[in-house]
Amino acid sequence: MGKEGKVKTKASKGAMRWTDDQQGEVKRAPTDEGNEFDIRMQDEPDGALAAKKITAILKERGVCVVQANAPIDLLKAAHDEAEQLWEDGSFGPPFRVHDDRSMMEAEIWTRALTDEEKVFWIKPDQKTAIPINALKLLAGNMADFGGGLGQLLAQELGIEFDRHGHCMLSCYTGDRNYHLHLDNPHGCAEEDNDGPPDSGLRLTCVYYINPHWDPEEGCEGGLDVCLTNPKETPQSAGSAKNAGMLRVAPHADTMVLFLSERMAHQVVATKGKEKWFCMNMWYMNCPAMQEMPKKLLARRQAKAKAEAGDDSD
Repeated sequence: MGKEGKVKTKASKGAMRWTDDQQGEVKRAPTDEGNEFDIRMQDEPDGALAAKKITAILKERGVCVVQANAPIDLLKAAHDEAEQLWEDGSFGPPFRVHDDRSMMEAEIWTRALTDEEKVFWIKPDQKTAIPINALKLLAGNMADFGGGLGQLLAQELGIEFDRHGHCMLSCYTGDRNYHLHLDNPHGCAEEDNDGPPDSGLRLTCVYYINPHWDPEEGCEGGLDVCLTNPKETPQSAGSAKNAGMLRVAPHADTMVLFLSERMAHQVVATKGKEKWFCMNMWYMNCPAMQEMPKKLLARRQAKAKAEAGDDSD
């Protein structure tokens, strides 16, 4: 994503924490040297070859951890901008539902944003009181990076997307536990029941911008990804947890790519007043996204008709 720059931060040494009904073995975790990367972009002079390597890892494991190689000054600037946005009160609910259309839009994103209480959407042309040039630049790099994988993912995995959403900036802080989930869980249920229809989300990208993150200061956190078979959707939370976990610390310049429909994941529990930031982007299949509101509306109409029939009896 940029020129060479090295970020040194500590990694959490504690065992991964779950809520009381959750258990999972950590099969791969950060060390004292930081995250274990599958790909380091500073070591990849050929971008096309790097894309093939990333695609092969996603095909084999469903998740790939990349050191994106952004300049340290850019990361620090982006982190400072995020801090200013937070202090200024610019973060808010991910969606505001005020009519049927916005309700349908919220339905598309509700699973992916299950734990998001306050976020900031980074849009290329938006005007803000606080300059966000570094965040916009990184968001653009994320869009290009994920978009560059599209053709290979379609060829090798049959996963097709034709657009990406706006980048979402999240802040994690306080005493909180987070839910294990799939960003697009339509494969967990049959089409004719009440399971969620296909939202169109295909590939998830998260990117951390925390140059001074230190779990010993009390925040902890990070990302846990279940290492299930990437060729199919896990049919239950239990089966996902039993597959073991990949744990990623939110160190600056760490990018995590994973399959939105197949890889269950959750944010590691946080505590205390310390905070850390994450940039999120989803790559989407437009035809599927356009069909979801129609399917939701059809279900509502069918439910209303069935309830009206019951009342008439």
